[in-house]
Amino acid sequence: MQAIMFEHPGQAETVLALRDMPLPVAGKGQVLIHVAARPIQPADFLFIEGRYRIKPVYPQVAGLEGVGTIVACGSEATRLESGMRVAFRAPGAWAEFAVAPTSRVYPVPPEISDTVACQFALNPLTAWALLSECDLPKSSRLLITAGRSVVARLLTRLAQGKGLAATLLAREGDGHVALEGDTGQPIARGKNIAEVLEAIVGRQGRFQAILDAVGGANTLALMDALEPRGRLISYGILDDGEITLKASRILYKNMLWQGFGIDGWLDQASGNEVTAAQQDLWPMLAEQADLLPVIGSFTLPQIHSAINAVRTIKRPGKVLLMG
Repeated sequence: MQAIMFEHPGQAETVLALRDMPLPVAGKGQVLIHVAARPIQPADFLFIEGRYRIKPVYPQVAGLEGVGTIVACGSEATRLESGMRVAFRAPGAWAEFAVAPTSRVYPVPPEISDTVACQFALNPLTAWALLSECDLPKSSRLLITAGRSVVARLLTRLAQGKGLAATLLAREGDGHVALEGDTGQPIARGKNIAEVLEAIVGRQGRFQAILDAVGGANTLALMDALEPRGRLISYGILDDGEITLKASRILYKNMLWQGFGIDGWLDQASGNEVTAAQQDLWPMLAEQADLLPVIGSFTLPQIHSAINAVRTIKRPGKVLLMG
């Protein structure tokens, strides 16, 4: 089979190569999937660089998620069978065939396209799980950073369904802007995040929860925008810089600062939680496929053109590897 692989960590442009490799075999509790589509995510680049929570085993096939059709089941692969179309999350997705554990495989409804389904196992599940972790009552105020990202779009839609008031924080030129989640209308602008948050808090009050995909020194300003006993969930490292933090900043608010990764969440989630996530997400995505926009499609041999598209196209959405 053809696969995009790498033999040591580094920049995707320099370490990835298309190779012919043996067909993988489904082991105990696994399925073999003929892959139809795969998104290119920021997490994929971290994985290739050896900086992600999932570590490569060399030689490593790249890619962490996709959609395809099951062609073989290993022993104890319950509830799944050959011929089923499934979304999945497992290292090695950027190949014609991939093996995935049954715990990371999700049957796809027939009305969902491959371009949508291939993105299911990371961003939609992450958005659902983040709101589940917050466990906010209706009318609570929620702040979402990286406000123009795909995850922010999903979070906003899910928050609407829960009766939450979402505010989006995003870059704008050399500064930042806060947007009203339901309408996308600007509600505050400033040259930095602290200035924007100060304006929002002064007019509307603090937030019960903040979901942060960025990290870095602005984490301190986010903490200041939380209500006492509020929750800050850090789920991304767009800025992985060091932070100098006094314990009193957390203690005096009785706040909770939590790290989140979808793989760790799935490791401890109950079967009922994962089922509930799928029951909420698939109908939403069937109705609003534009929540998961596609900005380019390439084949496996076009991997370097696909990476260039990811690096250069700035509008929200994903580049896909098809076929």
